[in-house]
Amino acid sequence: CALAQALRARRVRVAVMKPIETGVVGEPEDALRLRAAAEDPAPLDDICPYRLRAPLAPAVAARLEGVAIDVDRLAGLIMQRAAATDVLLVEGAGGLLVPIRGLTTWADVASCVSLPVLIVGANRLGTINHCALTARVAAAAGLTVRGFVLSEPTAVRDESAATNAEMIAALTGFPCLATLRHGEAPDGTRLSRVVEAALDPGI
Repeated sequence: CALAQALRARRVRVAVMKPIETGVVGEPEDALRLRAAAEDPAPLDDICPYRLRAPLAPAVAARLEGVAIDVDRLAGLIMQRAAATDVLLVEGAGGLLVPIRGLTTWADVASCVSLPVLIVGANRLGTINHCALTARVAAAAGLTVRGFVLSEPTAVRDESAATNAEMIAALTGFPCLATLRHGEAPDGTRLSRVVEAALDPGI
């Protein structure tokens, strides 16, 4: 949401997608927050084509509800929306190796439509492994990684928070584009490197 707002502040046309949202009771809250932040006028069905009740991996939730997720349709919609805007922000669900249908994962979809990746991790103990593994999965799938962002999930800082960014950058070779403190409303200055990465087609 903050990235969408920062891009809009630069007068960039921003569209958003949450292709599949699970754990939905009523309206898809994540998708609605994204749409509001980007002021995306698209129909909700284009922003979030699949809404599933169970808070599970999409492939599992869809199977339990008898829903057939059409991966080709998702890929086509992503490409269609990307072609009609300056920047399309696509938020996954759970990580690159989370299955969407059968054994097809978010990494497969991102690779199919050549989506670059921004790794987002919680700045706490364990995030080094999480971010480094995500970077390796992205590389194995042939995806371009723009960098990573760390956010602090609670007001009490984990002792590892002071060194996580440095270690992840050293292990992966990717830059830390921003670190966000808990409860902080990030401004355009704090997110400037993330915005530049989102706008640079050559990365």
